[in-house]
Amino acid sequence: MAQFDVYPNPVEEMRDSHPYVVQIQSAFLKRPIGIITIPLARLAQGSDAVAVLNPRFEVAGEVVVLETLTTVSFEPGDLRRPVANLRSDADAIWSALDYALHGY
Repeated sequence: MAQFDVYPNPVEEMRDSHPYVVQIQSAFLKRPIGIITIPLARLAQGSDAVAVLNPRFEVAGEVVVLETLTTVSFEPGDLRRPVANLRSDADAIWSALDYALHGY
């Protein structure tokens, strides 16, 4: 598991609207009991999400938006086979988290 790996959403009922989650937790813990993630939602038509709080990314050919205020933890065994990695977008993810926690 690597920081910024993108996994299919382990909650099957949520996959239509939130197909993926991105792991934001670093690998500082060798055997974590939970992995901190943020859901990636399908972009709604006419979406006016605030870009700094909810940046957009492309995953598997689909544009998705980071739902920063919906941080979720999963057991390590729930996250299998990453489909992408957003390390190249780390600055946008950290900026969104910083904005969510500190504001302007």
